[in-house]
Amino acid sequence: MGFYNVAGLQGSASAISAAIAEIHYDDTVGFWIPADVLVFTEVRQSSIASLTARVASAAPPGVSYTLGTFTTSGAEDSASGANAIYLRNGRVTEILSGHKDIATGAGRNTDRWLLQISGYSSPLAKFYVYGSHLKASTGSANVALRLAGVQAIRADADLFPAGTPIIYTGDMNFYTDLESGYQWWTAQPGNGLAFDVIPGKWDSAAHAIKHTQSPRDIARGLVGGGMDDRFDMHLFSATVVDGAGLAVMPGTYRALGNDGLHYNTAINNGNNFYFAGQLARSNALANALFDASDHVPVIIDLQRPAVLEAWLAAQPGRVIRNASVSVQANVWNAAVVVTPLGADSLQFLAVGSGSIFGSVSGTAPLEPGVASPALSINTSVVGAITGNVTVSSANEAVQNPLLSLPVTGQIVRKSNASFSGASDVNTTTASFNVLPGAGIVELPVPIFNFGFDANQALLDVDATNLAPGAAMFSIITGTAFGIGSTAATLQFGFDTTGVAPGVSTRSATITCTDEDIPGEDVSFLTLTLSVTVGSGIPGDLNGDGIVNGADLAILLGQWGTSGSADLNGNGVVDGADIAILLGSWS
Repeated sequence: MGFYNVAGLQGSASAISAAIAEIHYDDTVGFWIPADVLVFTEVRQSSIASLTARVASAAPPGVSYTLGTFTTSGAEDSASGANAIYLRNGRVTEILSGHKDIATGAGRNTDRWLLQISGYSSPLAKFYVYGSHLKASTGSANVALRLAGVQAIRADADLFPAGTPIIYTGDMNFYTDLESGYQWWTAQPGNGLAFDVIPGKWDSAAHAIKHTQSPRDIARGLVGGGMDDRFDMHLFSATVVDGAGLAVMPGTYRALGNDGLHYNTAINNGNNFYFAGQLARSNALANALFDASDHVPVIIDLQRPAVLEAWLAAQPGRVIRNASVSVQANVWNAAVVVTPLGADSLQFLAVGSGSIFGSVSGTAPLEPGVASPALSINTSVVGAITGNVTVSSANEAVQNPLLSLPVTGQIVRKSNASFSGASDVNTTTASFNVLPGAGIVELPVPIFNFGFDANQALLDVDATNLAPGAAMFSIITGTAFGIGSTAATLQFGFDTTGVAPGVSTRSATITCTDEDIPGEDVSFLTLTLSVTVGSGIPGDLNGDGIVNGADLAILLGQWGTSGSADLNGNGVVDGADIAILLGSWS
């Protein structure tokens, strides 16, 4: 924000444009940014168009300004002119109902404007700017007029609620910090009490860095005399100097072009060293200030309030009951600034509700950085996960002070690996009859997720391992994934080449896990593969070449199962299989 007494635009038009341009480009505080607010005084109705043109020509590429409410009268025009405010488009807007003219003596009014930071809705993102030009000159009568002007301004500002953001700016014409008007502004209790961020004396060479008038040592239509007065200044209400929300950035208050080395002389007398290490630029600015006006601009940088943004990194999805699971929120400060120091530091609190519990507080960085608080999920009960992560900030004037992030998911039981879909079978023998000389015969073994429904995890078969044993056994398909209501089939191989009739066995361990979700666990099935190489005679269950009582005993021992005695392949050993066996009775 900048204030500039342009002395009725009596100076050089190009010099005025150059001075305004350096308000934008001034990087003596380590960065530069186009001013969001420009306030001018000594602006007559007849010169407002010319000033508007100067503001436009001085703006950086892509930056434009709108003239705020401008009021003047014949009296103000006769008393050197009124106050004008320009607002950077897209950054600050005026609330027209907040404008007021306050009579402050000598035919001059103080303008009060109510401004809104674009993109913010908090009441504390609205602030008042008072633009003033108090009575000039020494003498008790003039001192009294300045005091009366300050009292009128304070009477207006004191009516605002405590904590209202206020910026007072203008050509105050105070000769010392002991003058009654300055003291009334900065010491008289009330909600409009002003604070000076560079307080103390300014009436000697020791305080030359504070001076704003005059950059000239000769008059020629403007006031001369050299840099020896601090007439132009910014003052602030308490909430603007508290470091929170909209607030003065420490160390950014400066008088443009004043290097502190030109006391009581022209600002361009000899070399000017305002821009460190940039002598030519400093001297060019000093020459422009000399030719533009009998004052220099005063600049202040203000931090923008924080903007709270938050989102869930991911929904929990499906999780196993009693798993240790959390939901993570990403929280960041979305304030748009050119330097991290230009944004209020965002403090936040994340609180869970419903299935989410706990709370986490912290400081969120400017984007693209994020803070990532994690809150735990109650997974003790099978069913839906419902709840919210509420992220809030109590920062002054913060945008989006409260965000509610819904959390959804599902808690499921563990999967249940089984050799049967009718009961939980973890150990079994799978028996098969094969003919000699049949080559490699496939041996299918079904795997079930016993009891599966929508509240149970899917089952994965991650590995199958054969124990040492008969070499004719092999694994064809030893894995399966996503087993739900439909069984999966593992395929084993048995090579009959050169194998004499008889029974061969080999055991296998099947490693199972839940689907790949939080809380997954491992389980094991134990399988024995039993293969009978028979004679090719139906019912010869022991492969000895005859069908007799020994085979009948095997069949009866498998009654009701799906073992090797299932001669007709209908999935169960029953009376039909006895009939086949008896039909081959030796």
